[in-house]
Amino acid sequence: MNKSYTIAGTMSGTSLDGVDIAVLITDGETQLIPGATSFTAYSDAQRGVLQAAFDAGARILERTERSGVIAEAEQIVTDVHIRALKQQIEASDMTIDHVGFHGQTIFHDPGRKLTVQIGDAQRIADELGVPVIYDLRQNDVAHGGEGAPLAPVFHAALVEALGAAKPAIFLNIGGVANVSYIGADGELLAFDTGPGNALLDDFMQAEFGVRMDEDGKVAGRGEVVEDVLDGLMAHRFFERRPPKSLDRREFHEFALSCVAGHSAEDCMATLTAFTVAAISAAGRWYPDQAKSMIVSGGGVKNPMMMRLLTASAMLKPQIASDLGWDDVFIEANAFAYLAARHLRNLPISFPGTTSVAKPLTGGEIAYPRTV
Repeated sequence: MNKSYTIAGTMSGTSLDGVDIAVLITDGETQLIPGATSFTAYSDAQRGVLQAAFDAGARILERTERSGVIAEAEQIVTDVHIRALKQQIEASDMTIDHVGFHGQTIFHDPGRKLTVQIGDAQRIADELGVPVIYDLRQNDVAHGGEGAPLAPVFHAALVEALGAAKPAIFLNIGGVANVSYIGADGELLAFDTGPGNALLDDFMQAEFGVRMDEDGKVAGRGEVVEDVLDGLMAHRFFERRPPKSLDRREFHEFALSCVAGHSAEDCMATLTAFTVAAISAAGRWYPDQAKSMIVSGGGVKNPMMMRLLTASAMLKPQIASDLGWDDVFIEANAFAYLAARHLRNLPISFPGTTSVAKPLTGGEIAYPRTV
């Protein structure tokens, strides 16, 4: 029997809402026993610092640079993770033996072999007294891979555990949207499809000073501007063969300039339709027609987005929560799973998921220091 671990996986995604934690008992292969979950929000002030760190991250030359607002942001990320993890550990009836720490991505450009996740894993390990597995993207990028997405190997295990019909699509709509295609024989193909919620959140913040379009209400009052949508879908990214990945701000200036001159409601409707059109267009790259689709991430909370997705999909999307796995915490569970794979020296990225030449392990481990 393979050794299993009880791991608290964390995710602080590009939507910048806060820190998700999911406890998972796993051997990094077929054993998947979900435990407690929790969410700790960033304050508006903290979110403002993190947004500034995104801007600064675009100018970074070395992934270890930690000056100015990036250093301030790293302290925030670390502090919030420590507080959230301590609360989770104290409230859990499981003994957590490791943490799978994603950190906060502030810049991602595999073309420059540069991916930057901030957060002090060593301080987290010292504060909690638990080993922390971190920096899970860098080895892939250093070997010419995209460094993202990393969750597909977990998605494949979840599809198997749920008994979903294959070929299957696992779709995550976070700040950026990404898909994992799991073939009938277990073949993996994964890539970012385009924007997820990031464009919508950024527009709402700029236009209304609020963090998000709650329940898609603003978008629901608008009309999709079809010629603008066509222009958005003409972006060169959609012609690139996968695997491929995106920085959170890849479409930012392009998309917001395209929708300029229209009402806020029509802008939001069009940007929402853009996310779904990009997801739909991803189907051209699937080796075979999918028989099932499971959806997770913040996008499932947007009724307009889900209506458009259901209308455009050739099969009925199933929400992960309806299948017994809270869709909000899929990515946090994934990083717990990846941490277990690191501990067992199993690969976490593959040619079909990140375009790396051969399957690769990834991550570093920070052990608690004794004083």
